[in-house]
Amino acid sequence: MANTGQLSRHEKLSLTKERSKPWDMVVVGGGITGAGVALMAARTGLDVLLLEKQDYAWGTSSRSSKMVHGGLRYLSQGEFRLARESVRERERLMKEAPGLIEPMSYLFPFREKQFPTRRAFSVLLNIYGYFARKRDHKYLDRDQTIAALPGLNEHGLLGSAQYTDALTDDSRLVLRVLADARCSGATTLNYAAVKMIHREGEGPKLLEVQDQETSEVFAISTKTVINATGVWADDLREQLGQAKRIRPLRGSHIVVPSWRMPVHQCLTYLHPQDKRGVFIYPWLGRTVIGTTDLDHSEDLDQEAAIKSEEVAYLLDGANHNFPGTKLTEKDVISTWSGVRPIVGNEGVDPKELHPSKAKRDHVVWDDDGIITVTGGKLTTFRVMAEQVLETCATYLEGKSTARAGDYVFEPPIETKDSIGLPEAEFKRLQGYYGADFPTLIAAISPKGLSFISGTNRIWAELEWAVMHEEVVHLDDLLLRRTRIGLVLEEGGAALADELETQLRDKLGWSMDKWQDEWSRYQKIWRDHYSLPTTHAPQEQEMMQEVAAG
Repeated sequence: MANTGQLSRHEKLSLTKERSKPWDMVVVGGGITGAGVALMAARTGLDVLLLEKQDYAWGTSSRSSKMVHGGLRYLSQGEFRLARESVRERERLMKEAPGLIEPMSYLFPFREKQFPTRRAFSVLLNIYGYFARKRDHKYLDRDQTIAALPGLNEHGLLGSAQYTDALTDDSRLVLRVLADARCSGATTLNYAAVKMIHREGEGPKLLEVQDQETSEVFAISTKTVINATGVWADDLREQLGQAKRIRPLRGSHIVVPSWRMPVHQCLTYLHPQDKRGVFIYPWLGRTVIGTTDLDHSEDLDQEAAIKSEEVAYLLDGANHNFPGTKLTEKDVISTWSGVRPIVGNEGVDPKELHPSKAKRDHVVWDDDGIITVTGGKLTTFRVMAEQVLETCATYLEGKSTARAGDYVFEPPIETKDSIGLPEAEFKRLQGYYGADFPTLIAAISPKGLSFISGTNRIWAELEWAVMHEEVVHLDDLLLRRTRIGLVLEEGGAALADELETQLRDKLGWSMDKWQDEWSRYQKIWRDHYSLPTTHAPQEQEMMQEVAAG
């Protein structure tokens, strides 16, 4: 099948509606799991369509902790297979996509009368290094630890262990995988919701799909359906008469200026309130503190938002570790909250699961050719995709699904820097855009080379996104294609005029459309990416105006 990567969303939508031939596979869900399945399936020659009811990476895959890690805590829980698998995948991704997945030092302090001790932690790190086939950890004494993290609480401090994991931009990882999937022949559509699945006997499955922008409903047929909707997986399975298996958990983060809490590596510590593992780490020129792990009972179709008690919890942990900083809510630039699934055994009510003890491995269920994959983690999406393809083989006679996942990313295309980009920026852009990187470089305008005020991102990335990455709404651009809304005060409100001048015509929007989109974006940012108190006074004022008539 021809590469659809350069077709617009409208063109792809029209072709999909007109098509009568069944697809080999329809993947429902445009997060990292669905993107990985689409890539591996297309690479084997399967005819693949991916549908996402919101924007790509709209759910958990743009609101994770951004960490590509092996999971030391899995070792402490006896999950050796999962830890080994995760460490090996981490190593693969760092090797294949430098600039997108970058190593980061982690530091765990040891304190008097605190578990784990240095000896116990060393055992875990030795196993970790064995799985990674390299030793990249060491012990820092008390003075070295303080030098590595100036301002760290010195009370009872004995020293620390320093080891390596990795960090990424999670939504950009999804977009890179989707771009590679399209290069391999997959078709992808955002804002296309699967409303109903019909199946009759062993023939193709019929899907009712709704274009979320026009509300038009159309039908498509497929040999297999992959339900890769993460925490929403029960929604489709309930149509098949299956019981709920998923318990949604919310993990929230806060972002503060790096000068308020300057860390150059990740501090991982046990929170003084509940002894849960929490992180403080540098990301995109800011400092991130997270995460929480709480039941999420709100409507899953509404973006999750941090609660006041979570803000207090994260600030308390940060100030406990850096007592001289005295962070307050006034220091918070933005927040984000993602909802992740934990999966119960068959016949077990998900409400009975204990979050801290539940397994975080992925599961694959086969309901007569409607295959659900959920759980798992950002790091292991390739392994999940391989298992899905193995499960699909029964329904795809004559189609080979072998050796799809020997690698994730193609080797980078050799490109000379002819425009004077800093070396680190060149490497990052190459990792972010992969096969599209030479085209992006060739199209950079003089304005495109300049950095967006207050960020370490260049205007060319915004220009590329609006021209080539299916931006339907302004929040697609500012919260997922780029992360401007997470690193700038008020979501980048000070840039509103400049953004309109540079991008409105490229988007093909009228001024009225731009203003509607900007209002929409501001409301999304206030309600879901700021402090819980940010919009409360505005709401109270509106209520008073309404009451006054």
